[in-house]
Amino acid sequence: MGFEELYRKYYPELYRFAFQLTLSVEDCEDLVQETFTRLFKELKKNTILNNPRAWLYKVLLNLTRKDYKRKSQMKELINNIEYENPISPDFQDNYIKNEKQALVFRALRQINERDRNLLILYHDGFSYTEIAEILEINPNSIGTILSRAIQKLKEILQKKHYELFE
Repeated sequence: MGFEELYRKYYPELYRFAFQLTLSVEDCEDLVQETFTRLFKELKKNTILNNPRAWLYKVLLNLTRKDYKRKSQMKELINNIEYENPISPDFQDNYIKNEKQALVFRALRQINERDRNLLILYHDGFSYTEIAEILEINPNSIGTILSRAIQKLKEILQKKHYELFE
């Protein structure tokens, strides 16, 4: 698969993943652009990528970690959450949906980085094997770690917002 084909195929989901990690449109765009720049360089070297999707996610995750450490903007990221506003005749449903989304993003920031990344990758449809490759975790441990991460997230949400997350 060539660069353009990989770009068209994976850009939207990488963009969404980066946004889930950074909660910043500007950072998200920069990180995804840098990810594809690295892909272009690898392909130019005739590197064969057995699983380009997992490779792209791994590069993006590593870039995000480096960027986060450099900027140390955790509080600013949480305060600058931007929402997608789906068009719906029922404003109240959209409001509740957006509020729940914000609460989930905030709760995700309260669990450790490995568990947060695991939950996001799982939500994005990656297999246990792909998640293990991206996060460099033993594939046999993914199910247990995922179960515990879901439980942690659920406890945080129910503790503070029981009425919304029964």
